Amino acid sequence: MIKIASLFLGLILANGVWLEDNVNWNNPNAAIPTAPEIEGGGNLANCLDNNRPAIFPEDELLEAAGWTLTGASQVFGATKVITAMADADGMCRPSYYNVFVFTDGQFSGTLSPVEMYPRTDGSLVSVDLYREGYLAATFNRYSETDALCCPSGSTRVSYEVKMEDNYPVLVPKLPGDNLIQ
Repeated sequence: MIKIASLFLGLILANGVWLEDNVNWNNPNAAIPTAPEIEGGGNLANCLDNNRPAIFPEDELLEAAGWTLTGASQVFGATKVITAMADADGMCRPSYYNVFVFTDGQFSGTLSPVEMYPRTDGSLVSVDLYREGYLAATFNRYSETDALCCPSGSTRVSYEVKMEDNYPVLVPKLPGDNLIQ
């Protein structure tokens, strides 16, 4: 029962309402968020093929915060974009995951204010690092009547790394652009 309640709470928090607000959750000189602990140990042990080893110092910082690295990193100049997860679902898709941005080795912020879950509103579709300090991401948008397989839309958000108080901070340009699928 507790596991079901925890999953339900996670799904509520995973909604994409934040994509419609003009709020930045990233702050200059912020600490890397700690990965959430998964009740019952999670499914990561069954999905080792989806993990990648640390190759950058920033990877090691994420691992020290409890995250498991997944997918390819993107690097352009001083900007690194790294996806990390705390768990994987039954199909080994990242679960309780986020995308972390670093500038000159300093944590700049995350793409989402909350951990994301596959097949939920606000979950990541793709992220593209276009040039140093500038990237964009597309997120799934589900309506109440959408099947889990098929979100009815998506939202694209542009991000820019700006300097505040001599620290890099990732700034989303919200609200995002809604796209119909």
